[in-house]
Amino acid sequence: MARKIGEIPLTDEELDSEGPIYLCVLKEAEVLHAGRRLGPVGGRIVAETLIGMLQSDPASYLSVFPRWEPTVGGVGQEFGITDFLTCSGVVPKR
Repeated sequence: MARKIGEIPLTDEELDSEGPIYLCVLKEAEVLHAGRRLGPVGGRIVAETLIGMLQSDPASYLSVFPRWEPTVGGVGQEFGITDFLTCSGVVPKR
């Protein structure tokens, strides 16, 4: 799967599993990021799943306002999950 999305796959020694895809995704996170975040394959699976859900839901913001663009951040600036949660009012502003 990694090759299909243009990423370098883990070696057999790193992967150490022939189990279901979720075990491979967890192993990828462990090997590449000490288990702190998903690797490229796991991240792609999650992102494409979420985008697909938004695209298929006629009531989603993406469907209702397809030309919407974010106004927070900017070109070249990082916008992470903490920024998203702050803008959503889930966590207080710093």
